[in-house]
Amino acid sequence: MNELTSLAAHRRAVSEEVALRDALFRFVQARLRDSQDGEDIVQETYIRLYDYRRSRSVADVGAFCFAVARNLVFDHFRRLRAAPRPAELAEDIPCAQPRAEEVLDYRQRVDILVRALKVMPPLRREIFLRRRLDGVAVAIIAADLDMTPAAIEKHCVRAVADLRAALERRGLPGGAAR
Repeated sequence: MNELTSLAAHRRAVSEEVALRDALFRFVQARLRDSQDGEDIVQETYIRLYDYRRSRSVADVGAFCFAVARNLVFDHFRRLRAAPRPAELAEDIPCAQPRAEEVLDYRQRVDILVRALKVMPPLRREIFLRRRLDGVAVAIIAADLDMTPAAIEKHCVRAVADLRAALERRGLPGGAAR
């Protein structure tokens, strides 16, 4: 008879646990839209119940489970709020490649600048390219060309003005940085 009593108690405990599980799922589902998330939260609730029971006893299993489930639902919504949305992700991820319109703009600018350099007076072009492209010091260019440093600076300033004017004639901003 002892065995029958034990079996009956076990069946009663199992049916109470199934009823609790169903009630927990309805409780969680009423707060969420996704049934998969609801299942996950109920499972996590039971995992936490069993982990807690290893070291302590639980006087009211139902109250404990509902409190844990409520906290897990709050955690779920906190994670959703903190997680970036896919559209935000796409905007935040830097792309190593420039956009097509940037490439086209760059090519157009280079073409205009190359043509402007070709029509520039040869001495001005040479001084500008040595100073700006090759990075040669003003004093060295001045010594090589038997000119004053001020004259070298003046040629560089005029070359930059010529290049800016060429860009502006095409309707493009002539600033050095874009």
